[in-house]
Amino acid sequence: MNNLTSPTASVEGADVGILRVRDAAEVTWSDGADVVVVGFGGAGAATGIQAREFGATVLAIDRFEGGGATAYSGGVVYAGATRYLRDSGFEDTPKEMFKYLEAEGSVVDTETLRRFCEGSNGDIEWLDKHGVPHAGRAFLEKTQFPPDPYYLYYTGNETMPAYAAIAKPAPRGHRTVAHGLGGHVYYAKLKQAALNLGVRLSPHTPATRLVVDQSGAVVGVEVNALPTELHKIRRRLYNAVNPHLPFNNGRAEKAIMAARCMEREHRNLRLLRAFGGVVLAAGGFIYNLQMLGEHRPLLAKNFKMLLRIGCMGDDGSGISLGLAAGAATRLMENVFTGRVVSPPYIFPHQIIVNRDGKRFVNEAAYSNIVGTGIVAQPGGGKAWLIIDATSFWAAIKQCLFPGSGMFRDWGAPALFNIVMGGTRRGRNLSVLAKKVGIDPVGLQKSVNEYNATVETGIPDPFGKAKEMMHRIAADTPHYAVNTSLDNPFWPTAALTMGGLDVDETTGMVRRGDGTCINGLYAAGRTAVGVCSGGYVSGMSIADTVFSGRRAARAATSAARNRDDQGSV
Repeated sequence: MNNLTSPTASVEGADVGILRVRDAAEVTWSDGADVVVVGFGGAGAATGIQAREFGATVLAIDRFEGGGATAYSGGVVYAGATRYLRDSGFEDTPKEMFKYLEAEGSVVDTETLRRFCEGSNGDIEWLDKHGVPHAGRAFLEKTQFPPDPYYLYYTGNETMPAYAAIAKPAPRGHRTVAHGLGGHVYYAKLKQAALNLGVRLSPHTPATRLVVDQSGAVVGVEVNALPTELHKIRRRLYNAVNPHLPFNNGRAEKAIMAARCMEREHRNLRLLRAFGGVVLAAGGFIYNLQMLGEHRPLLAKNFKMLLRIGCMGDDGSGISLGLAAGAATRLMENVFTGRVVSPPYIFPHQIIVNRDGKRFVNEAAYSNIVGTGIVAQPGGGKAWLIIDATSFWAAIKQCLFPGSGMFRDWGAPALFNIVMGGTRRGRNLSVLAKKVGIDPVGLQKSVNEYNATVETGIPDPFGKAKEMMHRIAADTPHYAVNTSLDNPFWPTAALTMGGLDVDETTGMVRRGDGTCINGLYAAGRTAVGVCSGGYVSGMSIADTVFSGRRAARAATSAARNRDDQGSV
């Protein structure tokens, strides 16, 4: 066997290359399966379950113990025309879902988006079959996440006038039945289903290199099987990178470095054969500051102010494995940057202005639209929400009583920011403007124009629905709530959307010239998917199901057609 290492691709703290072999049949493999899944979060679990249902053998490896960003999420799946929508009185269709998502700005082919929409009800039923609990009852107010016991809601811009004119709105966000955030329940059910079906999971086994034969096909993966005595320590390091812990980014970076050092110091390399293919499902790269800085330097510079949605495994390692094998990437600059305005529910009725005192966004729009708008403002993303005293105190009450299951995850953080995040009070707009460094003339003009829009009923220039607009009182003190990017008390949620370019029919990874790398597939946030452009909540998990099942079908088919069964 002649092993040659290709030029390496960058992962923070490590070099990831490829291991070249003349012939897979000449290699003595440590283990193998029809499908080898790298990363066992939502996409990896979906891949494993589907592959087993098709009769393939599956070996899954995870750098830690599985879960990924999915386990930390709200557990929301975006789907249309489901029985839960029908039971709640909404006559939705795949066509209406398609028209809405197309209007949001999809980056996948039209037919891919159509397949996603037409199959979304089937994906929900598939998840139900494997134990993920869903229910009806829709929450119709503007919110980032609904309170218990509501399990359907409008996750994006469906009810905004511009979108409602294109597609009939429906609350397609299907929240996992759980108390509060349900990602951990969602993932636990899928993991158990995968294990019950016979997926073999190898935890604390980071992938180090893809194994590539002379034709350029991926035939397996090299892994570092870390000793059992390190698992407890690594579990503590992994748990330190928790996106729900406040002011945690500094601690997270230390834990990331410690885990990398441990992996370099303890080498137990093994070769795993993949008869049908390797599926990279290792998440995005929000916890790789080097890679993030290459594509979004402002966000990398302000990383301590971000709520980085993901886990320690979202370090770009899956993407780098693909790059080393000759893969192309797309849309690496696409990063979800969400500013959660609601709850409190009254906040979206007010206005957000920049340091010139100008409005620049529909405050009731989906959080990614608001967050993206803020990041683009002068001064590195300076912005404030302007609210009169009566509405301000109503907002305080809503923070204290946001609804069942909402205080810890939504009400308390919003209240904490109001108190600690630089909120200022002025006896009038001019005084308030001077306190926070806003142009007073511009601010007064924006408030006057907003009030005139409310009073006359003319369309809002930023597209806000009339029912979401509330007059800002003139004869009262005013408050400015800090919504700036550099406010650590109201962090901007961030999630990477770009990744490896894939064939949209099979999930096979593509090179820059459009040809596919045989034996290599990608799913979830490691790949460009249906949520990489016009993102709304629930699309990321929905895409893990869509892309994971897609890769499983193709890799299983490839395994059936492969003559070589190697030496395992």
